Amino acid sequence: MEQTLFSENISVVLVGTRKGGNIGAVARAMKNMGLERLKLVAPRERITEECRMMAGKAIDLVNSAEDFSSLDDAVARDHLIVGTTSLRKRERSQPVHTPREIAPLIREQAGSQRVALVFGPERRGLSDNQLARCQYLVSVPSNPDYSVLNLAQAVMVLAYEIFISTQGAGGEALELASDQEREQMFRRVEEVLVQIGFLSSQNPEHIMRSIRRFLGRADLTPRDVKILRGIMSQMQWYAQEGHKLPGEKIEKV
Repeated sequence: MEQTLFSENISVVLVGTRKGGNIGAVARAMKNMGLERLKLVAPRERITEECRMMAGKAIDLVNSAEDFSSLDDAVARDHLIVGTTSLRKRERSQPVHTPREIAPLIREQAGSQRVALVFGPERRGLSDNQLARCQYLVSVPSNPDYSVLNLAQAVMVLAYEIFISTQGAGGEALELASDQEREQMFRRVEEVLVQIGFLSSQNPEHIMRSIRRFLGRADLTPRDVKILRGIMSQMQWYAQEGHKLPGEKIEKV
């Protein structure tokens, strides 16, 4: 893989970072591993003296970082979104991968498409809703007696595994649907499933999180998204026309 593609197509997204020094340390870790695109979502601090000190010669990455008010805006044009989490917080129904397990997929997709690596605030990490926006989750294995990693350490471990996986790698990646295309599809799915009574209009997110998880793992292409939206349109038309199959019964979850 060419280094330019590797560095241009992978972005590190920091959500709600509290300390400018941590942003600087992340920038240094990124530059060590050949990553150049930094996105900041509503940070508490940005370029502070501590940030400059921790970044060193990687301060250019902080200066050129893109600023966003929400995670949705930050990843809208990305095709593969990988969120970081801690296994200690709670047991998750969505599979959680190690950096080494997820690195080949990131390497493959970064050959031709945009990949976002999302890291949450230092103290609490990404929220459940933010993790639901991610197709894959990753957690860094560590000593269970003291498994606390700081933000820059977590970025470095994941970036290192991706960097190592690119050595001598090749191949063509499958074109994935963009985050914007997937979100439009999910909104359509939710709208129709509420309309036909499968989802509760009072709390549709309860089941939609599960739908997001299993569809997110499917590596949907733009064509897949169009097909699913077409199915939703046909279901909506069928419901509006009052059609019902013999013996049909909709089972609510």
